[in-house]
Amino acid sequence: MRPNKSTAILLISMMDKDYKEVRRLCGEVPEGPLQRVSIYEDTFLHMAAQSKREDLVLDLLKMIPADRNHELSNIKKIDGNTILHEVATSSTMTDAAKELFLKDRTLTIVPNDLGEKPIFCAVRYGQFQMFQILANEIKRDKLSPEESKAHLQRNDGTTILHISIAAESFGLALFIVKIYPYLIEQRDQSSLTALQYLACNPTAFRRGRIQKRRRFIELYYKKFGFLRPKFLRSANASH
Repeated sequence: MRPNKSTAILLISMMDKDYKEVRRLCGEVPEGPLQRVSIYEDTFLHMAAQSKREDLVLDLLKMIPADRNHELSNIKKIDGNTILHEVATSSTMTDAAKELFLKDRTLTIVPNDLGEKPIFCAVRYGQFQMFQILANEIKRDKLSPEESKAHLQRNDGTTILHISIAAESFGLALFIVKIYPYLIEQRDQSSLTALQYLACNPTAFRRGRIQKRRRFIELYYKKFGFLRPKFLRSANASH
């Protein structure tokens, strides 16, 4: 898109981190905080979230009229990310996430073009607190495990558990296993489970990560009633 003069000034103010001017100018452009400002279809709210400025996000959200709240779930970037997808990438914006829930609860279940809900973004960036907030919001709908999978699995079959292992967020992976144990047996489009992701990741075996890795594998074997692998038994015996 080609920004008009007012939008261009707003964009420059955002890039210069002149957030006071951004607040003022957002009240003067036709779409306010929902004004598109880049070739990627970013709005000013998207950009504020990407800058990790929760105070600015909250102020811009206040500028959106109540009768436009329902539009938030349809306002996406070129990759399909909503404002909540961007907010979910950082646990420094938990209050912004809660404010978005109040404005439009359906944001938690809106997918991007890959089929990822906002909870995927929290997991990819290892944001434990944000993940908890999103998981609790989804829990309010009292979904069955089968229904929940739709929110925890993207188009190619990859789950949030796969993502947590790929991102090497092993502490978060342990937490995910405890609240969504049925994800352990889920396979991606290559027919790989999360445990197989772990086995294929050599950095997971570095010193300092071994304990969390071991706990994850033990939870897996406990879930399916298998004997613990030999390397776990011998490792425990040596301590």
